[in-house]
Amino acid sequence: MLLKKAIKEFNLQLGDRASLLDTNHPRIAEKILLHWGYKEFYPFIDKLLLVEKERSRQGFSLEVVEEIYLLQEIHDKKFPATKPPSDKFQSTWI
Repeated sequence: MLLKKAIKEFNLQLGDRASLLDTNHPRIAEKILLHWGYKEFYPFIDKLLLVEKERSRQGFSLEVVEEIYLLQEIHDKKFPATKPPSDKFQSTWI
């Protein structure tokens, strides 16, 4: 119950349900908490969800992916200053 205990908004959203990240992927849950509140959260989440050709891995269930997106949404609201620009190619001199 790492994430569910530590992140109040996540706990409220899950209600009585257990977090699948906490129960099935505790090492990933620990790393999410390690990055929580920092700009490094986003590259870490992207790497979790990105499929790389060189690596073969099973992937996450839909329910776990939904939890990851929920955590990203909560992080966006709680720490807006850490969120990267939505368009990486947008010119800053326009």
